[in-house]
Amino acid sequence: SSAPALVQAVKANGFGCDLVTSIPSGINSYEAAFVCLGIYSDNHQLSASEGQLLASYLNNGGQLYMEGGDTWYYDTKTAVHPYFNITGVADGSDDLGILLGASSAFTSGMSFTYTGENNWIDRLAPAGSAFAIMNNSNPSYTAGVAYDGGSYRTVGLSFEFGGLTDGSSPSTRNDLMAAILGFFQLPVGPLTAGFVPASPNAC
Repeated sequence: SSAPALVQAVKANGFGCDLVTSIPSGINSYEAAFVCLGIYSDNHQLSASEGQLLASYLNNGGQLYMEGGDTWYYDTKTAVHPYFNITGVADGSDDLGILLGASSAFTSGMSFTYTGENNWIDRLAPAGSAFAIMNNSNPSYTAGVAYDGGSYRTVGLSFEFGGLTDGSSPSTRNDLMAAILGFFQLPVGPLTAGFVPASPNAC
């Protein structure tokens, strides 16, 4: 359910975007990639080959956003997971409610009511120099982490972007996307592209 919302937010920020149902062969031509893995039971487990393709993309200087309720703790890890510097703390429950931007991150001041799919939401912790960007309010746990790997950057979420309810600025999905694109250090203009899957059954 995140794909249409991600496409709308990317375009609202002045960037081009292709929506596909599998990792494109020309992924290295994209300046950023957005991967939606869904929430149980409408979720996709990243395969070893898909993880390797995404790891290679990051090794070539890509910027990668990935969301999924089970990919960080429950699912088998792939070659791309270490690039996020995310530690899966617990399998979680159906307790997403109010998501708050971390005070020291590029999401500071943001607050969203979450109304999306809400099952077995992985609880996260940043590892190394990664940092929390979104925290569930009650119960308190991290649900979003960003990492600057030098030649690449990653953002990993255990909730769906499409499940966020717009409030007043800066608490809108367009604002959040602008912050993510800024963290990715993308050039301003319509030539930047990204991709998101149209279905949680593909990535």
